[in-house]
Amino acid sequence: MLRLSGSAPNLDVENAVRDILDEDAMYDNENRNTYRESLVRPVTLMIRGESDSIPAFSRKISCSGIGLVTAVPVPEGATAVLTVESLKGESLKLLAQCRWCRPFGRRWQISGWQFINLHR
Repeated sequence: MLRLSGSAPNLDVENAVRDILDEDAMYDNENRNTYRESLVRPVTLMIRGESDSIPAFSRKISCSGIGLVTAVPVPEGATAVLTVESLKGESLKLLAQCRWCRPFGRRWQISGWQFINLHR
């Protein structure tokens, strides 16, 4: 249920926001064995064997994985170092594998990553 801190300007706006949240929920109905928290942070992907990094934003995170939004598709099975920017200090670097990737709107891709280990 949508919780509004204030009331919507009108019913059309409220219905439009509810519709977009319902759309977003389609990406939350996967079989998962861990609870994920929303986390929006800049992330840099450095895929093994590639010379260029890929900018991304995180969407949700758990102790076992993270969801990322990128402007380019990421190959399923790719292994990468994910650098999650910290707001306080040193960024978190994780080795992870892309488990899936699919369109997320017209110009974006969403992918699910399984953590392997900390990257040192």
